[in-house]
Amino acid sequence: MSNSLVLSRRSFLALAGSVPAMAGLPVIARASETPRDILWEDLIPNADERLQATMNRLGVVQHGGAPAQTSDDYGKDLVKELIGQNIRIAGYIIPLDYEGVGVKELILVPYVGACIHVPPPPPNQLILVRTEQPYDPREMFEPVHVAGTLGILNETNDLAEVGYSLQADSIAPYQ
Repeated sequence: MSNSLVLSRRSFLALAGSVPAMAGLPVIARASETPRDILWEDLIPNADERLQATMNRLGVVQHGGAPAQTSDDYGKDLVKELIGQNIRIAGYIIPLDYEGVGVKELILVPYVGACIHVPPPPPNQLILVRTEQPYDPREMFEPVHVAGTLGILNETNDLAEVGYSLQADSIAPYQ
């Protein structure tokens, strides 16, 4: 046998999994990895919009009334670096479908009353969550932690325009 290196498929996969930057291959989040905790402000790329979202969430109203949205694109910019990442975020749920045993699709919002009051939060402050395991909420707008893989979703429904999606690995009451 020659001195060349021969790798079985199993050896190659084990090696590739242990060296994330190997040959420039993308790193794929694994369900077993601890999700990265993020805040709602982390979903906004623009610093001025981050400040406005924080003020809205805290109930701060400026003397001039509601902030003027300077364009139709307000809140549509997304943080693309987070896409495909395993994240965990706290928020409030708006169930979209209830099947008697729980919900499999919901909108996660940053504050109580979002999407019910007008106007709704901007798209980069709304996440459409889908889960294989139904989650049985105790109440509308229940505070929860949701963990899973973040994606981009450009969808408008009866409540609002949603910018992000999340395939949930877990939904748990906020603690």
